[in-house]
Amino acid sequence: MSVSNKALTLLEITIFLGVFSIISLIVFPLLVNTLNLYRGTLGEVDVSREVRNIVLTLSRETYKSKKINFITDWELVFEKYNNQKSIIFQTHPIYLDKDNKAKGFFSNIRIGSISTSGNNYYVAFTPTTTCQINSSTVLPNSLYSFSGYAWSPQIGWFKFRNDPGESIIYGVCVDNNKELRGYAYNDIIGFIVFNCQELGVCATSNFKVKLVNDKYLEGFAWNDSLGWFFFDGKNGKVYLANLDQNNRLLSIDGITDPRVNVKELAFEKLNGSYKVKMILADEVNNKEVKYETALSLPFK
Repeated sequence: MSVSNKALTLLEITIFLGVFSIISLIVFPLLVNTLNLYRGTLGEVDVSREVRNIVLTLSRETYKSKKINFITDWELVFEKYNNQKSIIFQTHPIYLDKDNKAKGFFSNIRIGSISTSGNNYYVAFTPTTTCQINSSTVLPNSLYSFSGYAWSPQIGWFKFRNDPGESIIYGVCVDNNKELRGYAYNDIIGFIVFNCQELGVCATSNFKVKLVNDKYLEGFAWNDSLGWFFFDGKNGKVYLANLDQNNRLLSIDGITDPRVNVKELAFEKLNGSYKVKMILADEVNNKEVKYETALSLPFK
């Protein structure tokens, strides 16, 4: 499948540049612990409470804002009166299926969701005992070797292993600790790194993507240009990113219970307000809440 040389269409380039014109000035701290995960996982799952959390967060950020930029249907950028910014966005599930393919999406603040399977592409995983992640490192006692392609409408293909004969050797593996190791590659942003061990920074930034329950991919990968990539396993989630006056990323906060699956979070700009539509589910207890509301804009 010769997809690695596919060029971006004019529409894709236009979308890509449009997104970057709003948030391309974000400066990502180099591998520091800016990720604050949701802590309220004690007690019973309450889907209605999570809906309220989202609405309250949106209301608070809207009230403090002088302008709201609608980046995508699922992503808003709030420009504050103190010149700081915040970004609210949704992520999606990602897992390994019985046909040895990765299904679902991983996500990034700047470019949105990256799909791991489609009509003419997929990311495959193959059982293996050894797995190579670069020219000098072969992991013994490995579980899986990844290969194939994921797709971003904004910046094109992500390649999970080099082809035979390529001058640069790279790939993604699952080691015997069920941690992803190695690198995937994109022509525009270069390599994304799946484990802090590859960069030798685990003492200060212990990031990694893990295989959970032998099925779900959970954790964070890193790219020097775009920052964090989110792998949210079984459930879609909602995050709030906070930036300072110089567009430096201060923190990324999880604002929904990770036990709740955020199936949909959609925004629509109206005259003097914006509509929020969401679907949240507690799939263990078979509960689902659909909710729509409109939030008034505090500015004209």
